[in-house]
This record gives sequence, C-alpha cells and structure tokens, in this order.
Amino acid sequence: MQGRILATSSRLRLIVKEERCMGPLVIDVARKAAQEVADDYWQPGRFPVDIEAIARGMGLRIEYTYLREGVSGMVRARPDEIPTIYVDRDENPARQRFTIAHELGHFVERSNQGKADFAFIDERGTKYDLHEFYADEFAGNLLMPRSEIQRLRARGETNVQMASHFGVSVPAMVKRLDRIKKADELHQ
Repeated sequence: MQGRILATSSRLRLIVKEERCMGPLVIDVARKAAQEVADDYWQPGRFPVDIEAIARGMGLRIEYTYLREGVSGMVRARPDEIPTIYVDRDENPARQRFTIAHELGHFVERSNQGKADFAFIDERGTKYDLHEFYADEFAGNLLMPRSEIQRLRARGETNVQMASHFGVSVPAMVKRLDRIKKADELHQ
C-alpha cells in the first residue's frame, strides 16, 4: 500500500491510495535527506549528534538571540550572505538542539529545491503544513535515527534514557517514537 501526505488548513491528513503513489512521501524524502546529511557531516554511531557542528560544516551560522514570545527559531538564507539559524537563547538546551535540527531541515528542503533566498519562522500555534512536517521529520531522523532507537530498545532502555542518549527532551523522544509507529503503519 502506498500513500501520500497532504496538508489541510492547520493540520495534516493522511490519504492512503492503494492504486498508485503520485510521488515519494514527504516522510521518506525527509528521512533520506537527514541520512545524507548525517553521512556527509557526522560520524556514524556517535551520540548525541553535534547538530551545531553539522550546521557549521554545511556553511550555516548559528546565532543565539532573544526571539519574540512563541518563537523558538528561524532560518534565513539570502544570496551573498551566510545562511543563519536563529535560536531563542532562553530555551533549554535540548529544545535548542531540536530547533537547530528543525531549521536545518528547512534549509535542506529549500536548498534541494534550488532556492537560495528564503526565510522560515517557527512560531508555536501557527499553521502546520508540509514544510513544518518535513522539518520535524528531518530533525527527528537526524537527531534520533531509527536504527539507534532500535538498538537502544533491544537493550531495554526507557524513553527517558533514550532522550538522554540523544540529547533531546522526553516529549521529543515520545513524539519521534509515535512518528516511527505511524510511518510503519503507513508503509504496511
């Protein structure tokens, strides 16, 4: 069974089409992009992933600054400027790591489309579209790869232990596990 993820207003709907798929799923494109970035800019098996080193290796600058209420991060790329990820300096370190990975996901998605002039502001409570879904999937796959989750689960690690291993929050870990479960259901 193949499917396609489509956006509707402020939430995502999953529409499964048994006959044919009109293209690759966003979830698979994000996973593949995260794997390529990890392969090119990180050492396999080292956790937590140093997301700042990856972003710098890709030519991005990271700035910790004060952002308005409800904004965890943003990315901006302009021709003739160094692309920059802005992170709210008041967020906890685990949240900052996920924010950097999420914004890097926006950067990779747009760069892979050949775009060099764009900006994304991630504001909690605003619309959740395919770009946000892609960035979340990219970040989850980069920081918490499925293969490492499977290895930790086989050892009997708890969600709290896995979150610590990956340097993410427990809610981010739980959401990643839920997304993996849904992806598995989709691909059945």
